[in-house]
Amino acid sequence: MSKKMLDTLVGFAQAVTNLLVLVGTYWAVFAIRAALGHPYGTANRLAVEAVFPYLVALYVVLWLVYRLPAYYETAPYEGVLSQVFVQLILALASLATSFVVRAFAFPRGLVATAFALQVAVLVPLNYAWYRFYSRVRPKALTVCIGTDAATGSALAQQLSTTTAYVVSSVSTGDVTEEWMHDVPEGASLTLDGGVPSPERDRILRLAVGDRIAVQLVATVKETLAQNAHMKVRADHLVLTVEPDNHSPVDLALKRMLDIVVSVVALALFSPVFLLASMAIKLEDGRPMFYLQQRLGFHGRVFRMIKFRTMCHDAERLTGACLSKGELDPRITRVGRLLRRTGLDEVPQFLNVLRGDMSVVGPRPERPELAQKILDETPDWNLRLLVRPGITGVAQVLGRYATAPEDKLAMDLSYIRSRSLFNYDLTIILNTLKMFFMPERRD
Repeated sequence: MSKKMLDTLVGFAQAVTNLLVLVGTYWAVFAIRAALGHPYGTANRLAVEAVFPYLVALYVVLWLVYRLPAYYETAPYEGVLSQVFVQLILALASLATSFVVRAFAFPRGLVATAFALQVAVLVPLNYAWYRFYSRVRPKALTVCIGTDAATGSALAQQLSTTTAYVVSSVSTGDVTEEWMHDVPEGASLTLDGGVPSPERDRILRLAVGDRIAVQLVATVKETLAQNAHMKVRADHLVLTVEPDNHSPVDLALKRMLDIVVSVVALALFSPVFLLASMAIKLEDGRPMFYLQQRLGFHGRVFRMIKFRTMCHDAERLTGACLSKGELDPRITRVGRLLRRTGLDEVPQFLNVLRGDMSVVGPRPERPELAQKILDETPDWNLRLLVRPGITGVAQVLGRYATAPEDKLAMDLSYIRSRSLFNYDLTIILNTLKMFFMPERRD
């Protein structure tokens, strides 16, 4: 059985068992209440039946957004966290849906009990699926190819940390037509982004000729060609790379999403404003907020609002420099807590309402640091084609120390996406987990 077929079968089986548990927990609560002598009435049952189809549909969407079936791409801890978030969102959605469909007899106590049962059952169940899948799915073999042996080996070491691959490595000089014939059947090649274009093209042609799959660590050129259109013009196959693929409707929907999310976030985090401001003032005095110049849409400079996490005059002696994360001595105790939880970014929703930023987009950089990055990564300013964001692809998929060129490729994949609005929804949902994964931000 092929890996693709196995993926499909196991994913379908997991989805079915998850939905059965979802149904079972709700009716289990009815049975428990009846056994305790406090049964729900017929009106309650009918209300649950009215709401339940919407919850099933939402569960399938969340299940895919949080990549619960992607066993080999998710660490166990992140998988558990995703499962808890899915059930929490589902619980809140059940309350909202009951009002929308006017099922006012929907029992509120049912939600909390069902949530606890779902977490208690689904977390170990899906971990068991993960363990089963890791055992039965044959690991894919890929050969990492770098400009030299050290580069190929470094890429191989990164990929081998997942359960997806058994990895070896070579340099571009080792890849010949004869070498290609000896690549094991079913194996793929993974080309590092630093491999020069002529070598990249040569290896790609050899691999395709031998029917070998190739994975490319995307370069800026390849990312910009995302969603390009092909047409034949005057006997030439022309690849058209549009400067902007986003419709006015999509941009309007994105702006509406920004406003709604910002208003909701500021309302939910209003206690944080009070507590954080008091804590900062008690430890290090005023000001509680820090205004910092950042580059925005098309390079326009704006003042980004954050809770102050460093001591007064933190850059008086050093000048503008990147933070060293938790080891930075300039960070205060309160600031360290705010950074660890990501709560120092909350005031930026005010920037979103002003139109300086979006909820989702490339992170804005300081003008003086941007020039240093631009010297090393010439295409970095392509990130300025959209409004900067509080969160983004690089923040969800990357880490604080991810190289600028890799973050650039991630940000460009967002900018070149067909629908910013759809992508935003996915990124926002996945960002919620980052509050509980500080190692992804450090």
